[in-house]
Amino acid sequence: MRSLLLFLVVVMVTACSSREEKSDTPAGTATETVSADVIGGDMGYIVENARLTPEGEQAELNIKGGMQLSSGESQVLVIRTQSEEGGFTEWLALQYPAFSTGARLEYAAGDDRTAFWVFGIAGDQEVIRRTGTVEGNIRFIKQEPAENSLGLNRNVTNGVGEIEVVVMGIDNADIPVQSEKKYAARFRLPIITLGELARINQPI
Repeated sequence: MRSLLLFLVVVMVTACSSREEKSDTPAGTATETVSADVIGGDMGYIVENARLTPEGEQAELNIKGGMQLSSGESQVLVIRTQSEEGGFTEWLALQYPAFSTGARLEYAAGDDRTAFWVFGIAGDQEVIRRTGTVEGNIRFIKQEPAENSLGLNRNVTNGVGEIEVVVMGIDNADIPVQSEKKYAARFRLPIITLGELARINQPI
């Protein structure tokens, strides 16, 4: 009888442990564990048929003399964030061939399809700085109708995916920004054209 009771206790403890492990483990792949925060349309967009303009080439769209985009056969994912100390806006741009469901794209340090800028005021000087090296990856999940049309006279589509990127070596001389910034989240960003980006009111 004592052996039977001991056996039942062991079974119950094992079952409870199993249930706890299942509840603590996110569904799906390990990548989903970095997707708790969603980068939405208030923080960026995906510009279709666009590319980062190489240095020395005239850009079709120039934002604050820093970020420069031109027409191309690729897409550019842009994320706008605020520095932890406040007062500075950080822009991350990742260029990729096309939004292909299920595809994953890696970026190594020095990849010319990546760029990072810092905009802000330091004292009485305006700072517009392209800096840092970008490494990481993005993964595309799906496209879906967007709830916000951004004031455009058409139905807008969101590109949904996941980003796991780190920007290292950010030049923060005389400005209160971190020298390293990590992006680890799910994104849900509106897909717009270069011309539409030039027309809509996007804060810096």
